[in-house]
Amino acid sequence: MKIRCLKHSEINFNKYNACILTAYNTRIYGMSWYLNCVTNKDWEVLVLEDYYAVMPLPFGRIKRKFFKRTILQPMYTQQLGIFSLTELDSDTIQQFLDEFNTLKPYVYHFNSENTARITSKLELRNNYELKLNISYSDIQKNYSKNTIRNLKKAFKNELFLTNEITIEDFIRMKNNNKKHSIKKKQRELMSQLIQQIIAQKKGNFYGVKKEKQLIAIAFIIETETRLIHLFSASTALGKQTGATFFLFDNIIQKNTNSELIFDFEGSMIEGVAKFFKSFGAKNNIYLKLDNSNA
Repeated sequence: MKIRCLKHSEINFNKYNACILTAYNTRIYGMSWYLNCVTNKDWEVLVLEDYYAVMPLPFGRIKRKFFKRTILQPMYTQQLGIFSLTELDSDTIQQFLDEFNTLKPYVYHFNSENTARITSKLELRNNYELKLNISYSDIQKNYSKNTIRNLKKAFKNELFLTNEITIEDFIRMKNNNKKHSIKKKQRELMSQLIQQIIAQKKGNFYGVKKEKQLIAIAFIIETETRLIHLFSASTALGKQTGATFFLFDNIIQKNTNSELIFDFEGSMIEGVAKFFKSFGAKNNIYLKLDNSNA
């Protein structure tokens, strides 16, 4: 079977997006509009036959490599890799990898469904996921004692949800937390991506208030298969009152008994991973190729 490498100007975007949408391992990160935003339209694609399978290739420029253009995983894009209508055999996966490696990639993330088919020794990355296909009471049985304690704390503090949130509200909260403040370039891309996702009707802000004060915010991508925790922030009061526990619990509760997966998006940071696991989420490993030290 023939695999071609197509430049951005050569891609049939209708066929490409149809492949991503109907792939058994679909991810929103692979959609053309998402990649256009996070790479400023600097991406190409490996295509099998008539878009039966695709592998998007984002490019960037590395300062330490004298700004050489190379394959580089974009910010806010957790998993890419090979997407296909049905699961591919190992030989076809290897064909993709052979073509991919001729391009001397710098940093690249494969999706978790590719993991079992890739024999190369790549870096293992954590991603915690919670299947929502059971009742809320059954999901809550797997909550940690700490999560239950924080939900009781939130109830005592009379927290409530709000959807009246702007990008400015979120960026302000992010920057007011020194531990999670972000650089101007990251902030600008974050704003552009949020606007694009909202324009595509694929995501929303969710917030928590105590009285009139906004104390926690999350931006959730909403697709046909997943709810993806893309960004979040909270204030000191939010942490004290269990606001983020309250927020995630409400999102989970509203989507139980569905075929959706709550995708927490990470993390390799022990404390963050512990928080995700506290909702009963299971680790679904994906692979990272990293030639940054080569």
